[in-house]
Amino acid sequence: MTTEKYNTFVPNLSPHSLRLIRKIFVDNNDSQDLIRDLESQVTIFDKISLDEHESFFMKFNKENISFQACCSLFADLLAGGWHIVVGLEGFLISKPNYQKAFTGNNLDETKEKMRRVQKINRDKQIKSVEIQRFIERMERPRNIGNEQKSIKDLIDSGSELAEIFKDISQLDETKKVSLLKKIINPEIVICYPEDPLFKEELNNCPYTGLRLGDIWKYFRLTWSNEYKSVPGKSFPILIRNAARPNKPIMGIAMLRSAALSDEAREDAIGWTNEATIRKKIYSKEIGIDFVVKAMVDCLNEQIENIRSDDFDFLNSKLVKEPNDEVIKKLKQIYEEQYNKRKLDLKNEKKKPPKISGFEPEDWMKESEDAVFKKKRAIKLARFLEIRKAFNEVNIVKNPARGYATLIHPSNKKGNDLISAALREIKTKALAENIMDLGVCGAIAPYNELIGGKLIAALMGSTEVRTLFKSRYNGKKYKFPSIIASSSKGKAVFRDANLMCLTTTSLYGVASSQYNKIKFLKKDYPELEADIIWKEAKKNNQSQKTKGQGVYHFSNRTSKLLGILTLKKLKYVEVNHKFGEGTSPKLRKARIGIDCLMDYSKSNIQLDTFFAHSILRKNYVFFHETDILKKIINQKKSFSNVISSKAENITSAWLKRWLIKRIDRKQTLEKLLTLGPDYIHNQLYFKIEDNIVAIKKAK
Repeated sequence: MTTEKYNTFVPNLSPHSLRLIRKIFVDNNDSQDLIRDLESQVTIFDKISLDEHESFFMKFNKENISFQACCSLFADLLAGGWHIVVGLEGFLISKPNYQKAFTGNNLDETKEKMRRVQKINRDKQIKSVEIQRFIERMERPRNIGNEQKSIKDLIDSGSELAEIFKDISQLDETKKVSLLKKIINPEIVICYPEDPLFKEELNNCPYTGLRLGDIWKYFRLTWSNEYKSVPGKSFPILIRNAARPNKPIMGIAMLRSAALSDEAREDAIGWTNEATIRKKIYSKEIGIDFVVKAMVDCLNEQIENIRSDDFDFLNSKLVKEPNDEVIKKLKQIYEEQYNKRKLDLKNEKKKPPKISGFEPEDWMKESEDAVFKKKRAIKLARFLEIRKAFNEVNIVKNPARGYATLIHPSNKKGNDLISAALREIKTKALAENIMDLGVCGAIAPYNELIGGKLIAALMGSTEVRTLFKSRYNGKKYKFPSIIASSSKGKAVFRDANLMCLTTTSLYGVASSQYNKIKFLKKDYPELEADIIWKEAKKNNQSQKTKGQGVYHFSNRTSKLLGILTLKKLKYVEVNHKFGEGTSPKLRKARIGIDCLMDYSKSNIQLDTFFAHSILRKNYVFFHETDILKKIINQKKSFSNVISSKAENITSAWLKRWLIKRIDRKQTLEKLLTLGPDYIHNQLYFKIEDNIVAIKKAK
């Protein structure tokens, strides 16, 4: 046995089921054969689609579900580089060592190792009948006017581009740039939800008739990692080349709700914790009066936005001057509503579907639901506890003295309460000013032209900021925040002014996409503002992600764990409903593995299953250099924020990268191989079962 640390995992299965899985391990010496054998045990989705709700699978018995969930989980772990061997009772499991698992002789070899691990679940997904059916439908020619068009008509011809570049390669730089601007002209297109509310928007491609959302999904499937839906806001973007026939797709991106906790982002902004803010106050980078006013203003707003009229022991005087008894009662209500929520989940019935996902809600009624009443109670308890402490030190009238009193070592809870107040400012900024760039990259043949850097740079453009605001806070589509409105009992509207973007590299080694994206106005006068993607560093070391999450779990495993949870507990605690909490996929998987594990015989920690060890680099983009003051200020105005236009960012990219790239012989040769057939071959799998199923579905 190797030096890896092994822990015992005994699944909660019958002796017969345990013997079957142990036999699979004993019979297979080759790891790939073992993974295939384990995957072949999962038959639950042969008759019922993976996309169906967990309740559709309740006809299967618990033992069968547990057995298949365990096999699928083991297959994912093994594919992700984990070590699993048969133990005395159950199995001995060791998580992968990052350095050993993903170290190559050179950068390309290291990336290839990581890519192979990522592609395992991606290929499983693409080989599924549903996805192959989707790909076939997208590639099937359809009549558009007098022509037949398909998704392939939105993939540019690399050979045509190569000929064009060859013709202009001998020109001087000025003429070259001028001609390239006529060949490359990015157009930023938003994929609006397919909903009656957005019926006036362009939801279909005018050249192919295909839904823009489906076009985005098709190209997302070319990524090396599995396509998964995301909770919260999602803002899919297509980048088209308006200078070429059919406006082919140059790249895709998606902004999504940022994670609540992101150490690299917090360090880059400069508000990691109270101690960080205190240092900035001491160094006079930020004023104590300014910080205190921001905390008090934000606290007052948060309290104002929580409905409290049904807490009969509360009145306006007690809200302004809370005491320990009031706070204790609110915490008791939280406990009561928490238990009521569990009971509600067991008896929950399906609501009739809405015509539109954006229909106005009865916010007062929503606020009375246990999931929001418990949230209201615990949040109000925390906020009133902070207000009580602020009142006691008279922080409004004496900011410096009040702040100093609270953070003094003799005050046991003061520091925590200041940190909690600062955290509310962060939470508000996350909802209004910060987004994560969850998907970003170029599509062949533009990937060979370093198009990924252009797509990333365009995310900092005026056009993206404007489109984002229009989508989430414009006059036309202004829609209340679900959680805030359900807490207040009436509509609450959030601002939508992008000030900060975060993202991670696909790999933990030098990123070929975000690295060196630094267009300074002094170097490129056409820019209105600098465009800089900055790598997050601490003590001159790259701040990488923790390597924790459900990234290595396939959609199939996640679904099986959800089915097992419903079968065993008779309810699903995590329903991807707004207000239930953060990281729903992680929490759902935790509960599922918790249901699968025999704790009396296992010593493995639950968190171990989520340590996939793939570390990624963090990057941040700011629309202003003094980002901290801008987003802490509760009276902030964004009218003076200056950002660069897409055409000027493209001009800088042409001069910085493309002009050199088209002179490379290797690039021109590679372009000859890139086009519709190249992408088709990435996505289409000649699997007999899939071909039969697709033909039947026609």
